[in-house]
Amino acid sequence: MLQPTQLQHNLFVILILLIAFALRIVAIADIPAGLSHDEAYNGVTAIETLEGQPRIFYEINKGIEPLIIYLEALAFRAFGIGPVPLRLVNVFAGMVTVALVYPLAARLFNRRVALVAMAGVSVSFWAVFVSRLTLRAVLLPPLLLLTLYLFWLALTFSSQRRQLRQNIASDSEQSSPTPPKRQSRTHFFTLLFFALSGVAAGLSMYTYLSSRFMPLIIITVFGYFVLRRRITRWHWLGLFLHFVILAAMFMPLISYFVDNQASFSRRSDQVTTIPYLLNGELGPTIRNSMRTLGMFTFQGDTTDRYNLDGRPIFDWINGLIFYFGLVLMLWRLSRSLRWAGPAVLLLSSLAFMLLPDFITDDSPHFLRTIGALPFVYIIWAVGLVTLLQWLSRRLIGEKSEPFSLPAPRLAKGIVNSLLLILLVLTTLHTTYDYFVRWANAPEARSIYGADIAAVSRYLKNSDSADLPVISAEYYRDLDPFRLALHFAGSPPFVIWFDGTQTLAFPPAESRLSPRYIFPASAPAAETWNELLEPVTSESSPDFALYRLPESDPLGQLQNDLGRLDVIVHDDLRLLGWSVLGEPIGGGQFQLLLSWQALRALPPGTDYTFLVRMRDSQGHLWLETDGNGYDPDDWQPGVLALQQLTFHLPGDVPPQNYTLSASVVDRRLGQALPASNGEAEIILGDLFIQLPHQPRPINPD
Repeated sequence: MLQPTQLQHNLFVILILLIAFALRIVAIADIPAGLSHDEAYNGVTAIETLEGQPRIFYEINKGIEPLIIYLEALAFRAFGIGPVPLRLVNVFAGMVTVALVYPLAARLFNRRVALVAMAGVSVSFWAVFVSRLTLRAVLLPPLLLLTLYLFWLALTFSSQRRQLRQNIASDSEQSSPTPPKRQSRTHFFTLLFFALSGVAAGLSMYTYLSSRFMPLIIITVFGYFVLRRRITRWHWLGLFLHFVILAAMFMPLISYFVDNQASFSRRSDQVTTIPYLLNGELGPTIRNSMRTLGMFTFQGDTTDRYNLDGRPIFDWINGLIFYFGLVLMLWRLSRSLRWAGPAVLLLSSLAFMLLPDFITDDSPHFLRTIGALPFVYIIWAVGLVTLLQWLSRRLIGEKSEPFSLPAPRLAKGIVNSLLLILLVLTTLHTTYDYFVRWANAPEARSIYGADIAAVSRYLKNSDSADLPVISAEYYRDLDPFRLALHFAGSPPFVIWFDGTQTLAFPPAESRLSPRYIFPASAPAAETWNELLEPVTSESSPDFALYRLPESDPLGQLQNDLGRLDVIVHDDLRLLGWSVLGEPIGGGQFQLLLSWQALRALPPGTDYTFLVRMRDSQGHLWLETDGNGYDPDDWQPGVLALQQLTFHLPGDVPPQNYTLSASVVDRRLGQALPASNGEAEIILGDLFIQLPHQPRPINPD
């Protein structure tokens, strides 16, 4: 039967896990409000993997490692397709992180530090936030913790066994040499732990870019043990075994990178400051490093994508405790290996997991630094436990000392109450900031597609069978991916377009009555207001719904356009054009093109409308292009309006200009031939006026 203290300790562990689970699972279907584009892309890729298209590396979102996709595919297989099963993968990873903090901290220090560190991670805003997403980075902390726990076991197993034997021998007042059989068992377990740590490290290479810095932690800790002369030939053999297994597991990905070298560093090349360092420019790296170091108490990740608008990791009370823990770690470096070893592991882990943020832009970035998360809270726990122990000793003290208490139990009660109050306040702070402030932040709702989630709920609950036509910023892929996941991978038939620049109408003979849905992220262009009729009863704060009016405003608009009637490549007919707004130097105006699809086009067709503005000498002054209606969705007879915006420089001469249009095949980079034999179709003339007020003179 467990001793009462052991039973209480185990109950605290269970309670912490339950609190951690509650913070990670409560309202998981509603917060985040929807799916980010990265999450949606992951989910659709997981569906493809489930259907038999596995990869060793996925060339999506500039390339991602495959472990998250495999786990999401398994979640879909087990629980069905949708945002919640997608998020359960990271909920599970977050819970494993909370659980694995305990054995590592207990092995490095003691059970009290382990319990406090575990509690800190369980209620941390940073940890709760990332555990409710569905991104690959969240898989790194649990595998990193497992790797280092096994590696530490391998390094210290023989010394711990030796210490245990010495304690037994001293108790019995006799000493005897270690039997060969027991030595063999010790060597076996040492090698086994090294091998298992290699397996965990190899698996971590399939999680996130920061995992590539993990071997530096292993080398640093092992090197320190070498300097302290605590390494045997069995340790060297174990280290070799560790890296052989790591390399063998990493080899499939390495082979892929050899054949696809750009994939290895495509994302990091876009954000790294290493080229500046190589050129002797230290400024960018120093600035990023300072911002990263400031994320603990000054300013965290500044976007709502991975944080709450610059919220630092700690409030100032917990931040000072963390800094005190850092000071203790540095002080421990000068002590014996028993004290210094854990400090070396924690400090090297913290440094190398922060390093990716030091050498990249957009710092601090709470995903790039996620590998540091468990070590931050172990260091914080060491600082907190040390302070509480000091306070406990001061309270117990000698009876003659001021503030001393007569009963040690009362002193412990006060100390434990302070710990409980701190953890409760931290939990409340996290709960309020995440479930109230962040959940309702407009930027967060926009990033995580609250509007597309609202549209999906409307379509599920609507009795109407009319065709939905949905506006979206990423109408070709990412926003349709979101809708597909909200419909368990089987969305209704939808026409997608970008309503900020395009509006399409069904053929008159089709008798279709489409529902035009404009989410908050892709509202209707002002020009369309006169062509559509709002349906407020079916709209919501996240989207506006329109239908075609009974009158024919489109017909009236067509009559007011300058006529063209030019067929382009037998694919479409340009019907007319018009200039909207007043063309004034330093301002902007819109050009409206009317066109009609003549046939369905092959999948993958990518056309854009290009309009150029030239002076009387034929010199090109401006050009702009756009197409907000995917050619894959074109059907014969569909009418569409394309709005293009010109931004005029302030020094454009006031004179007549000629506007011309062409339809360009983006895949070929060529303009399509028109029925008049020309690639460019002359639209007409445009006069640019002087600004109403002269530009201010720049004295420089």
